[in-house]
Amino acid sequence: MDYQKLLLRKAMIPGSLGFLGDLALKIAGFCPRPLASFSLLLFAGDHGIHAEGVTHSPQEITRQQTRNFASGGGACALFAKLNGVDLKVIDIGVAGSFDPSSSIIDRKVGFGTKNFLQQKAMTACECASAIEVGRTMARSSTSDLIGFGEMGVANTTSSSAIVAALLNRSPEEVTDTGSGLSEPDLRHKTEVIRKGLALHPLRDPLDVLSSFGGFEHAAIVGGILEAHAMGKPILLDGFVVGSAALVAAMIDPDVRKNFIFAHRSAMRGSDILLEALGCTKPILDLGMYLGEGTGALTAWPIVRQASYILWEMSEFEEAEVANSTDILRSKGIV
Repeated sequence: MDYQKLLLRKAMIPGSLGFLGDLALKIAGFCPRPLASFSLLLFAGDHGIHAEGVTHSPQEITRQQTRNFASGGGACALFAKLNGVDLKVIDIGVAGSFDPSSSIIDRKVGFGTKNFLQQKAMTACECASAIEVGRTMARSSTSDLIGFGEMGVANTTSSSAIVAALLNRSPEEVTDTGSGLSEPDLRHKTEVIRKGLALHPLRDPLDVLSSFGGFEHAAIVGGILEAHAMGKPILLDGFVVGSAALVAAMIDPDVRKNFIFAHRSAMRGSDILLEALGCTKPILDLGMYLGEGTGALTAWPIVRQASYILWEMSEFEEAEVANSTDILRSKGIV
């Protein structure tokens, strides 16, 4: 079916929905019907690089927030509830345990990664195991659209190291204050990343992932690769999820075709990352940088709305409305 011609038959001035019309066409390439459901997989894990003082947030916050999300608290759980999203909270590598009666899905690969200034953050085996968890969780989703969230104190440090390594950028270009740092703190964080890049010089995407990434990064990589294999559109969140998406795109460049970019993160380096992933214009630009998948959750109602345009919006003839497309075409404008 020629979706562009179908869009031009809708009872509106051609192009008047702007970016929403473009989004409708992109979605139709994956799913020739409205998107009825969205599943967000939130992976939580701790990071050994926390020991280098790259954040003022205590590591315990990872476990506390993971428990909070699973019990319906936090922005991600609120937004998921309000927008009818299937939110799954998965422990892939939190440095602590949870009550088995909680709704947290236990897929733990390890109790946090290692300090990448001392050794690789993950062994090759650990990295592969986390990737497979992500693949398995993506396969279990029956939703029309899939997205990913994350929780992990110090994971912006790991994300910046991944982006710097894969795109050959300086740490200063892609490193931000994360959960809140002073300028001296930021310089220290940047220097930690610089030392890590020198210590781990290999730039194959899996080497970069295992050297610097968290278990949540690896799980998201696996989830993206599997969602692509399933032919599902992927609604990408911000900088941390984007850094994992970059790894997946380096492994298989075709995954870029599945990406719908939810928002422009306020994190430094976001524009560099979006450009590398092939984004010309994200859906939202709200100054957000919370993570947790909140950008994707906020964009979902817009994505869902766009997905209905081709299939449920009336056409000129059935609406008994003068055909604006034909009128403009006769004038050589369309």
